[in-house]
Amino acid sequence: MARPRFTPVTNLFLRVGISVFGGGDPTIAILQREFYRRDWLSPEKFAIAFGLARLTPGTNVLAFCAATGWYMLGIGGALAAVLAVTIPASILVVWLTRAYDLTAHSRLAQSVANALVAAAVGTMLGAALLLVRTQSKRGHWLKPVAISLGSFLLAYLVKLTPLQVITAAAIVGFYWVES
Repeated sequence: MARPRFTPVTNLFLRVGISVFGGGDPTIAILQREFYRRDWLSPEKFAIAFGLARLTPGTNVLAFCAATGWYMLGIGGALAAVLAVTIPASILVVWLTRAYDLTAHSRLAQSVANALVAAAVGTMLGAALLLVRTQSKRGHWLKPVAISLGSFLLAYLVKLTPLQVITAAAIVGFYWVES
């Protein structure tokens, strides 16, 4: 792995923070593609950062950015990653909230808000599929697909909490070792 410089890493997180919509999953999927393309992070470290971020309370994407920033550049990288991905989105959400409040009585504004929610769900699904696809290697696709589908079913149908689902997936992953 190449050790990146501070400015390009910060710029990547800033660009992603400004341009990626749909929440944490699309953000993480775009960052994954960019890390691999630049050879900044191995799939193993990505998986560790992703898994540990899902175990932390609060906003998982911020935990993920902190972990990947740490892997690349230590504490400075973790702080830069979190700030760069957070500040633009925070400014934008304040602006969008104010704009929505000014037009909330409008049927057009309601229609736009409903379309944005639908688009966010679609981008989350697309990002989830991208994340599963990158974990699926030739001849070894059953495990990530089965765990992903099983996790969805446990959360949606059985109503397990995210921590319970992650624990169940970790247990399955521990016992389901592929050769």
